Amino acid sequence: MSSHWLPVAGEGLRRLRRWPLRTALSAVTSAVAIAVTVNVISLSQGLDEDIRRDVERFGLRTLDVEAASVVAPGTRVDPLTLADLDRIRARVADLDPEAVVPRRHAVGTRIPDGRRVQLVAAPPDYLGTLDVPLAAGRWLTAADAAGRDGPGPLACALDSQAAADLWPGLAPAACLGRPLEVRVAGRPLRLVVVGVLSDPLRYRVLFETFDSSRGARTLSSALLAFRNVYLPFEALDGAPLSGISVVARRAAQVEALRERLFDLWPPRAAGLAAFLEPGIGVFVRKDWMDALGGSTQTGVMVGNFVWIVIVLVAAILIATLGLVGIRERYDEIAVRRCEGARRRAVAWQITVEGTVTALLGGALGLPLGYLGAALLRALVDFPFRFEIRYALPATGVALALGLLGSVLPARRAARLDPARVLGRRIT
Repeated sequence: MSSHWLPVAGEGLRRLRRWPLRTALSAVTSAVAIAVTVNVISLSQGLDEDIRRDVERFGLRTLDVEAASVVAPGTRVDPLTLADLDRIRARVADLDPEAVVPRRHAVGTRIPDGRRVQLVAAPPDYLGTLDVPLAAGRWLTAADAAGRDGPGPLACALDSQAAADLWPGLAPAACLGRPLEVRVAGRPLRLVVVGVLSDPLRYRVLFETFDSSRGARTLSSALLAFRNVYLPFEALDGAPLSGISVVARRAAQVEALRERLFDLWPPRAAGLAAFLEPGIGVFVRKDWMDALGGSTQTGVMVGNFVWIVIVLVAAILIATLGLVGIRERYDEIAVRRCEGARRRAVAWQITVEGTVTALLGGALGLPLGYLGAALLRALVDFPFRFEIRYALPATGVALALGLLGSVLPARRAARLDPARVLGRRIT
């Protein structure tokens, strides 16, 4: 069978060389479609995977209990206390959570040059509420808390973004040992950096876009902005608790912990009323992650729709060029039929021509897509990307383009009546 079809395929390849302009136009159409397709898939599918992976580092098994940070004017809000910490520990003791971690925030903290920083007083087990490694140095220990009354500066740790804001251009390791002075309630506090946490957000620019008004953020969103300066928990003795984090040992325990904490603090009203209603609320980080994941999944669906439309348009353009070429080759196809070529052989030749042209365009589309993504990254503040792992699907798309674009021309060529074509020529 191969000896029968190989000459037909060879004839199709020779036809491509005879019509270089038409071949080039079809290949460029396929190349542009492939380049756009790979970039759209990379942006939608790849970005969705990256964002899901990033947000899971915020603590998939963590629940936060915190006081309302935005309330109606004149409303009194009772802060969390150490007694609430004891209530939580007693309520969830039989579930044996991995950690119950209190924290304090210092509101309105400034450094000498006037810039604001977010101070968080956290115990040594605070990192158990997150899945964020250290970029340099170490985390705070009980010994750091014990030395808060000594003559030397107090140890502190920073988020990478806080370090970048304080000392632009410095690597995390270069920030270790640097002094920092802040004012808490009008009292100066000398600090020294002993550790820097890595930034869990690969595409920070996207998250910053949704948080342009930082003055209205809740304590949880401020904490998850990763621009914090961390102190030993005892450094802010006397300040009320701003939050208590409960970490489940397994993801299956999150719902049980939610119910236990809701027993202590029932869910508040939805929408704006949740912010205006005083009291203490329970924030389940998994719910926030699921909502964000649903949004990114919508982006994936839109991206899939876009690249499918692009592929269909490219297939229509290639098919149109193929139909025009078939009309110009009526006499040649009629002669081949008269010489004994079967309809399947003619259809196979046209299909080979379209498929090879699309594959050539696909090979050209991969470097074209890479250059396009690099150009867009340079022009627009958005993480355009081109990933080689989508080269194989792109090759499949190129093959589908060739097949789709060859169906109509191949059927048209195979159905030609050689007697009618040549008879019209004689007439």
